[in-house]
Amino acid sequence: MVHTRWFPVAVIAVIICLVLAVFTGAAKKDSIISRTLGGVLLPAERGITHAAVGVADTYNKFHGYDALKAENDSLKKQVTDLTKQLESAQADVKENKELKSMLGVSERNTSFSYEQAQVIGRTLDEWSSVLTIDAGSKDGLEKHDCVVTSQGMVGYISDLSDHTAQVTTIIDKNMSAGALVTRTGEIGVAAGDYKLMSDGKLKVSYLSKDADVVVGDSVTTSGTGGYFPKGLTIGTVESIKTESDGMSNYAVIAPMIKLSELTNVYIITETETTNAD
Repeated sequence: MVHTRWFPVAVIAVIICLVLAVFTGAAKKDSIISRTLGGVLLPAERGITHAAVGVADTYNKFHGYDALKAENDSLKKQVTDLTKQLESAQADVKENKELKSMLGVSERNTSFSYEQAQVIGRTLDEWSSVLTIDAGSKDGLEKHDCVVTSQGMVGYISDLSDHTAQVTTIIDKNMSAGALVTRTGEIGVAAGDYKLMSDGKLKVSYLSKDADVVVGDSVTTSGTGGYFPKGLTIGTVESIKTESDGMSNYAVIAPMIKLSELTNVYIITETETTNAD
């Protein structure tokens, strides 16, 4: 390949040498012919030399184009691969932060195992609030497994197939769980309500009329009366109302999570709860 690359330059060099030989031979004879040849050949020699250098440069540029293009393509691929690795690392960091933010729940339980899933469908209307996730029984999930995010409770698995599951959310009429007002320790029952579901809210019932519950109080699961472990954040108190029978109050709760925006959830697949404070 080296011989091929320099072949045009060699040919040009030979031509230059022949011309110089003629010029030199003629120049040894101090005659009209030699002087004439000198005057004619000198510009020709310069032109040929300039042309030879130009041809050599052009040839080398074209000869090296493929190598430069291959190197450029290789560098582009390396940049793409590094970008993908960075994006993957950033996703891992985000997931680790979300899992760490749930350690407060794990510390109140002797055993917690999680499976991650993506939300692939949702039915959010005035009659039901159900999510579909891309994990099922073949992935280790079971009915009544609790579904959460780093912000708090999402709901529970109400139905499942091999690789998908239906999640009844915390605002659905079919959901209920023991609830605790964290500031005062007041106990109630968190449940979905048809009148509140369309607004994306739920209620905590069976609060005494003199209960010390105020707007902004945080409500978590109490760990009793259902499938939910203690300490999962449900939401915050938005308003206090009196039940229709006038015997007790209930609190309207705004969930911590936005069901319409959920993309990833965690399913608690193994729990051994303790209700010790």
